[in-house]
Amino acid sequence: MLRPTVQWAFVLLLILIIPNWICGLKITLLHTNDMHAWYDPISSKGRKCKAGDDERGFCYGGFARVAAVINDTRRAATDSVLYLNGGDSFQGTPWFSVYRGKMVAQMLNFLSPDAMSLGVHELDDGTAAFAEFLDVINFPVVSTNINLKDEPKLAEHSKLVTSTVIAKGNTKIGIVGYIRPDTKDRTQPNNVVYKQEVPAINKETQKLVDQGINIIIALGHSGYEKDKEIARRCPDVDLVVGGQSHTFLYSGKAPSKEVSEGPYPTIVVKPDGRKVPVVQAYAYTKYLGNLSLEFDNGGNLLSFKGSPILLDSRFQPSKEVLHFLDQYRQVIDDMERHVVGTTSVYLNGERRSCGFGECNFGNIIADSFVYARVLDTMPDRRSWTDAPIGLINAGAIRASIEPGETGAITEADVMTVLPFSHDMFYTRISGSQLMKALEHSLQLRSKHMSSSYLQVSGLRMRFNHSRPKGERITEIRALCSACQIPHYEAVETDKYYGVILTSFLLNGGEGYSFIDPKRPEVENLTLLDRNAVIRYLQEHKVIYPEREDRQAPQEKHLSSSSASPLPKPFLLCLLHGLYFCHRLLG
Repeated sequence: MLRPTVQWAFVLLLILIIPNWICGLKITLLHTNDMHAWYDPISSKGRKCKAGDDERGFCYGGFARVAAVINDTRRAATDSVLYLNGGDSFQGTPWFSVYRGKMVAQMLNFLSPDAMSLGVHELDDGTAAFAEFLDVINFPVVSTNINLKDEPKLAEHSKLVTSTVIAKGNTKIGIVGYIRPDTKDRTQPNNVVYKQEVPAINKETQKLVDQGINIIIALGHSGYEKDKEIARRCPDVDLVVGGQSHTFLYSGKAPSKEVSEGPYPTIVVKPDGRKVPVVQAYAYTKYLGNLSLEFDNGGNLLSFKGSPILLDSRFQPSKEVLHFLDQYRQVIDDMERHVVGTTSVYLNGERRSCGFGECNFGNIIADSFVYARVLDTMPDRRSWTDAPIGLINAGAIRASIEPGETGAITEADVMTVLPFSHDMFYTRISGSQLMKALEHSLQLRSKHMSSSYLQVSGLRMRFNHSRPKGERITEIRALCSACQIPHYEAVETDKYYGVILTSFLLNGGEGYSFIDPKRPEVENLTLLDRNAVIRYLQEHKVIYPEREDRQAPQEKHLSSSSASPLPKPFLLCLLHGLYFCHRLLG
């Protein structure tokens, strides 16, 4: 038998050893996603913060505030701190429209992510521009479900990897990236091959497990529903940090106006019973995801707790980041002061409106496309235009404009609404191909793919969603072009129609086809979409667009008579019943 002193020494040794074996690693996970170049704070309405409003506590986020909170957490934390970015830091504000990806890289370097997922919009300027972004950043971008064999510049770049391994303390953590497979339809044409997420992740995580990595985080950009599927179907994944769907997750009463779509973290249970936390942090820098995690030495998740941090005026922004932005701010300030037009009504560019039906902002943007072509073809007096139809997909419209006190619309406003810098093109297609494109729009709408829905000019159509795919249009008319007075005529399948649209749609974005295979006719207008809108606003002075039933849903069932809504057979049966009742009671 051990002597008492030896027994106590043994107990003390167990007390010291067992907690270290059980609690192998404590991590403070910070995460953001879909920051969309919101370098400056954002208002409660999701717009540019007005001068002085941030100091009064009316605004949120901004890269300087995000940087300050991340850096303060790193300095103060006793546990390991891991900061992950879920992609889509490109696109969304005049800052990006002017300074493009290089500034995004510089701004992200201030935040110093441990890893970032490749987002859809990181490819908006093409793969060559994305390679230049990779040249500047000081952290890895992860994406395992892409094949780069036909994109050698990206394939050879050391900063774009399928996964990365990060050491925190004495523990190694694997970070595996993923991106939505339909990215090719959502961005500029490229030769990247996109694969399904789950098989690609499982193949990559097996490699990490074989290397002895027993804590694995999936970091990606495919949306909340896919994040949960990955948590359930990828056996080696311990945690999922997502993006793309701008999902706000919160447990309890939310600190601002966002409505939670689920608890934070959302817990998914694998088939073997293990719990996997799934997190996102909304978008536009308004929140910073914050989750505390404990793992044992075997990589098993022991506990987790946390809540997104609302980045309000409690947190002072980083002076270093503000100083950097001030060096480039003059151009942005000039654009915000440059008034290009006036609106007397609300210009609705919300996705929930433009993505599922006609919206007044979509109408006037499409009208500006037709107007641009009218101006170009003025010397040709044979017709008022050769392209009376204008089209833009709802996903290209990124913001609304409120009339405010003066109704002023600035150049910066237009760049915020149309940030993608799409070239505009003329194309000539048959009525049959035009109707197929519009049917495709309706089909994608029925799948709730809101970015795909087309806003139109020069068309009047009715549709019925209860009808089969490809047969939903019940009536379609287009403005004539070879006429002295423009008017609407029924679209003929074998007749050709001139259309003005963006390079994104012309190049097959969202799965559309706008180049005639038999008689291709395409012309570059050498004009950006936003410049067409600016010129339209400048020359029309004051606008007040309305919804005009350009795309009108038809009732599923139409009554045959206003006098008698009940069918005749039913009325006859009712009359016979009354007659027999009268005989019985009589």
